[in-house]
Amino acid sequence: MQAMDKYYYFVSQLPFLTFGQESYVDRESFLEQARKWLSAKDFSSVSSVNLDDFYSQAGDNEILVNYKNFEKALREEIAFFRKSESYVRTSFNLNLNEGTPLEIEKTLLHLRWKFIESLEEGHFFDLEILILHFLKIQVLERLFTFDKKKGAVIFDKLCEVVG
Repeated sequence: MQAMDKYYYFVSQLPFLTFGQESYVDRESFLEQARKWLSAKDFSSVSSVNLDDFYSQAGDNEILVNYKNFEKALREEIAFFRKSESYVRTSFNLNLNEGTPLEIEKTLLHLRWKFIESLEEGHFFDLEILILHFLKIQVLERLFTFDKKKGAVIFDKLCEVVG
């Protein structure tokens, strides 16, 4: 149980994350601290977590399996929506016809965030809370990669006619 003592300290030093909060610990800093406090096995479990990975694998932590099942269902719902030719409200109560692609992406990120928060219930100083915290960091990273000026430059480059 000695490893659990390290979880108390590590978790207590983590900043509280809020959706839309621009200042947060980045992925590299989080993993650097995790490497100090977690066993090699637990560090491997946390560091391998990827927001975009929705395929469950043998040995996945139960909380991660729950997230992956949610992510897979969400992606299936989006794919179904895109195939349909008429207005469809998803089982996640989303209307993917309303808003710009950026607004829709932010809505999807917020939906993921709320689901991750729902998984936190009953987890305080365990490996699962660290996995969920790492998923939240990845949501925030994606949220703040959207930059209108950079996007316009890339778009203009892609649209240039090669002469």
